[in-house]
Amino acid sequence: MEDLVSPYTSFAAAYDTMMANVDYVRWADYVQKLFAHYNVRPRRVLDMACGTGSTTILLAEKGYEMSGTDRALEMLLSARDKANEKGLPIHLWQQDMRDLAVAKPYDAVLCLYDSINYITTADEMKQVFTRVSEALVPQGMFIFDVTTEYNIVKHFDKQTFAESNEDYSYIWRNLYFHKEKLCKTVLTFFLREGSDFCKYEELHIQKIYTVAEIKRLLEQTGYKLLSSFDAFSFNRWGKLSERINFTAVKEN
Repeated sequence: MEDLVSPYTSFAAAYDTMMANVDYVRWADYVQKLFAHYNVRPRRVLDMACGTGSTTILLAEKGYEMSGTDRALEMLLSARDKANEKGLPIHLWQQDMRDLAVAKPYDAVLCLYDSINYITTADEMKQVFTRVSEALVPQGMFIFDVTTEYNIVKHFDKQTFAESNEDYSYIWRNLYFHKEKLCKTVLTFFLREGSDFCKYEELHIQKIYTVAEIKRLLEQTGYKLLSSFDAFSFNRWGKLSERINFTAVKEN
């Protein structure tokens, strides 16, 4: 394998085009419905691992005072441009979720679109949950989701996807390691730079967690788990769930 670049660096140039099928309106609406379901009215909301800010912007347009963090500067630059185009005062900064630190606590923290699966050990997950707790007001809400083993095996394991466009091409190769519960994805990009195309490769690794593991880690870090729903619903998760949404509150 050639030299790798960090995840979501080269990817950022094509991310919004490649993810055009993602229904971000549905994501934003679901978050708002979860707030209503638990009768909370957050004002200040942090979107952790916000990427190019698509959901962040939609929630800002709904009236929330939004902030966003991401590890990848390239993704944040895209988010900044999109927010500026809409005249939205979204505070964005670069930060790994394992090192999350805020100047003033938030009413709610989000971590959407299986971003939390990039945390590949239980110890680091506890670290993230602790950092989020420190970033929340008392009884603040933490909403996040995970992709499931069922989803990875059904849609990604041993699968290769490819696409070619005028300004970029990519090859997306996936392999799931059942014993380790890790999905490893190699993304190879060919990005137009002037009259040439330059090749970049990124390695993405996601860890699969069970609901019981997530519940235990939340309890160990001072949260009360309110629900683990099948994604975009208010139904209990099941063995055929492809994504599970967790809602928890900080207890102290």
